[in-house]
Amino acid sequence: MDIHVINRDWKVEAPDLMGFVTARLPASTGAVPYIYADAYAADGLLEILEVRVARGERGILVMDCTRAQVQAVLEWSSCDDEGQLQDLEIFLVCRD
Repeated sequence: MDIHVINRDWKVEAPDLMGFVTARLPASTGAVPYIYADAYAADGLLEILEVRVARGERGILVMDCTRAQVQAVLEWSSCDDEGQLQDLEIFLVCRD
């Protein structure tokens, strides 16, 4: 599993972040690979990530993450002892 944390300076480096990241996401099930984190608490974000992964999505862009959400996802990623999520790639975009 690869977790990419994108800080608030992304607007300087890539003005079209969604297009930039979407082009790099692994091929998926055809679902829209975006999650808007401001709709979830940290635990809820982990639940929706688990649902997306169970559906076969292997590339996910999570917009507007808080520090707590980023920390929760990083801790969640460290629990994959069996390597079942080895091909998963998640981009976490931090809130301004």
